[in-house]
Amino acid sequence: MQAPAILQRLATLPGPVRQLLLAGAWLAVGLLVLPALIFVSGIALLGRYEGAGLGPTYGSIIDGLGEGSAAAWAVVLGPYLLFLLFKALLAWWRAANWA
Repeated sequence: MQAPAILQRLATLPGPVRQLLLAGAWLAVGLLVLPALIFVSGIALLGRYEGAGLGPTYGSIIDGLGEGSAAAWAVVLGPYLLFLLFKALLAWWRAANWA
């Protein structure tokens, strides 16, 4: 399925269902993609070090979530919270333009 077709189908869903799907997608990005980007950027900026690997990076994020680490929760929730901030700023901007 092509991206425009997916977006058109997403637009026809009821509001709460659409929000749940978007939240799940952003949380998946935070849980699956962001730790890999952190790992790759760490290697690019600092170089490899002993014991470093993608598996331990994911493991530390998962362990941190279980322990209530603010850093781990920030990594996982960060993309979704940025999305919500963008939506809030967009709504505020639209409201200011109509006032």
